[in-house]
Amino acid sequence: MSLTGLTAEIGRWAGRPRNLAADGFTDTSLTERTGLPLVEPFGSELREMRGWAHRSHWIGCGSVRTSQRERVVVVIAHREDPAFTEFPEDASWAEKLRILTGWEPVPRPAVDWPAVEAALGTSLPSDYREIVDLFGPGGFDEYVDLLVPGALGLDLVDWAKSEGCPAADGLLRWGSSEQEFDFVWHTGTADPNNWPVHVGQFGEWERYDCGLGEFLVRMLTDRTYAFPTSRLDAHFFQSHDLRSPEG
Repeated sequence: MSLTGLTAEIGRWAGRPRNLAADGFTDTSLTERTGLPLVEPFGSELREMRGWAHRSHWIGCGSVRTSQRERVVVVIAHREDPAFTEFPEDASWAEKLRILTGWEPVPRPAVDWPAVEAALGTSLPSDYREIVDLFGPGGFDEYVDLLVPGALGLDLVDWAKSEGCPAADGLLRWGSSEQEFDFVWHTGTADPNNWPVHVGQFGEWERYDCGLGEFLVRMLTDRTYAFPTSRLDAHFFQSHDLRSPEG
């Protein structure tokens, strides 16, 4: 395949690649955490390299030029996945978030999930319910706030009804941000645990094929996701603990 065709095919399931080398110039800031293993084998012969972080692997496709010819190459290298590093092996995504942020849960009224889901007309992802039960209303790294049933101004049900959601094969908002990003689920599958996360601005979406818990952990830890939170040395959850008059 051509490099263009190969990049398009891998990008179809792995998402948007990082440009690690172009026109014979390699990004000199690359580290083990940002894709260095994909360019190291080729030295000065490397012309182009596109890279993806995919779980415990780096995947790259590019072109190298030797004295004989230019050829397309594919590289797979080991990657230390930050979403699995230094956590208990059996920790849920919600528990990983608690460990990352140092959050100590505080007593609060339990969410009536059957009533919430009846009001929405749909079940909700189990990791979202676990995160809400563990953290309550608030935000991560002052970057994204959770929409939580009963939270003043950030009530998941109120937002859904105001936006006419959820609709079949539609979008359901789960987060709010002062960065002008929209944080939603794509509700195209019958099982809410399979809803992917979409993040976008002005109707242009980036899809993340994972649940909310995994997305939040990667947003905080994985630099290949390109969120500014991943560059912080420490992470925190700020509790708003705001309840509507009825809550």
